[in-house]
Amino acid sequence: MVNSTDARPSHSRSTVVILTLGLGALLFSLIWLVSSLVATHGMTSAEGTVVSYDQGGRAWRSYQPVIAFTTTRGEQEQITGTTLSTQPVYDIGQQLRVFYDPSNPAHSAIIDDFGQRWFPIAVLTLLSVVFSAIGVALHLIERGKIRQAPPLSYSQLKRKRNHQNLLISVIPIVIGAAFLWGAAASAMRERHIIGDYTRTTGRVVGVQEAEKPYQPRSHLYSAIVVFKTDTGKEVRFAQGSSSSHNDLQSGDEVSVLYDANTPDRAMIDSFWEHWGLPVILFVIGLPFFAVGIFFVTTVDFSGGRKRKQA
Repeated sequence: MVNSTDARPSHSRSTVVILTLGLGALLFSLIWLVSSLVATHGMTSAEGTVVSYDQGGRAWRSYQPVIAFTTTRGEQEQITGTTLSTQPVYDIGQQLRVFYDPSNPAHSAIIDDFGQRWFPIAVLTLLSVVFSAIGVALHLIERGKIRQAPPLSYSQLKRKRNHQNLLISVIPIVIGAAFLWGAAASAMRERHIIGDYTRTTGRVVGVQEAEKPYQPRSHLYSAIVVFKTDTGKEVRFAQGSSSSHNDLQSGDEVSVLYDANTPDRAMIDSFWEHWGLPVILFVIGLPFFAVGIFFVTTVDFSGGRKRKQA
């Protein structure tokens, strides 16, 4: 005869993994937040100005703002932002507060802006809170199983299992919803660009080459385009998408869209340049979301109560 205590359920490995990852990420995000707050303690503040953008030589076009500021000693310094964006997010001439150490201004400067300073922490915190909440809920459910001395009935086990499956299905739903939200936001932004940006003609003057991430000796290529604004200013920018075989060559004319207020916000006016990112995010997010919804529909919310009534 089997002792009932031997049949008691224990914490599943998936619960332990989810809880450990969630709480570990949450602890790391809190440490990151505190260190970021402490980092500016005792620093000097100054008003900086966005003067240009650094596009770098990356496989995917990205912009980092370059901010110039003047120290209390009258020294002119320039720093580059830490976060990347596929389009410039600041206007040239926009004012941003900068913290710096007077003994080493150029290498200690911190841009006091949400996108530059707090956005990465916010993303990590949000993800860690979601996974921690799921892990804690699973832990509480399974702890309830362990504390029950008599073996659970079939209907009780089924209800517990349904609750656990419902919580687990939240993970792909959250991941999928995040990608779908990103796709929707990107699509709305592209509609804004198409409606508000100025259209002109540019010329391909070269090709930018970059190594594929994690694939040495394998390269991606993006066209370098030059165009003139309505005021006659010449602007050079890199094509947003990169590919192993770029069809554009030096001398080719292309349609260009640009922001009249900040001409560095420019892009080739083509379907893939506009809708490539939304399509990729949608294709990634939809399967995650669909799988999560499918698992939710398989959950028996009655939990065996109908059987009891019968």
